[in-house]
Amino acid sequence: MKLGNTLWRLSFTILVCLALALAATNAQSKKAGGDARTAVEKFFALLKSQQYAALYDFLPGQLQQQLTREQLTQSLKRLDAQLALERLEIGRVQQRGDFAVVDTTIYGKLKRPLQMNGAEINEGRVSAQQFLLKENNQWKVVTADDRVRNFFLKRYPEFNKQFQLSPPQFAFKQNGQWTTMGNAPRLPR
Repeated sequence: MKLGNTLWRLSFTILVCLALALAATNAQSKKAGGDARTAVEKFFALLKSQQYAALYDFLPGQLQQQLTREQLTQSLKRLDAQLALERLEIGRVQQRGDFAVVDTTIYGKLKRPLQMNGAEINEGRVSAQQFLLKENNQWKVVTADDRVRNFFLKRYPEFNKQFQLSPPQFAFKQNGQWTTMGNAPRLPR
């Protein structure tokens, strides 16, 4: 199904952009060593305020080496052109020492609705875990895409053993009901 693949790619792109923005925002937590939940909440507030270029200064050094300020800004502007973010729900927070995993669900509306199986799709959500680690006593997020996530899990094998991990899940609202999109990829163990 071509439309299903297009929706999956769009959802994945949205997840990557959101995760990059989350990484940028969490780093600027002024409260030294603040909790992981607060870092995620600050991310969403800054993302909604569209301060994209300023977010780059707060990316972890490793991500700055892989992404320019302009690339981050353009990715987030593309996201904003397609999706209006509405709200963030924070679920379970798993925190052990300098590591944390925060379960999040981000809701949004498509600015240009899609047609799927004869129905119009204009609302979506992504449920994803945000991986965090403390660097210089501030929370940094390393969840960006599968490549970065897999690199992190290989570099910190104890992280994979300490937390209950789950893959991202994308869903859209159709006829008043949430419908999950396809099978999400499995996380490496």
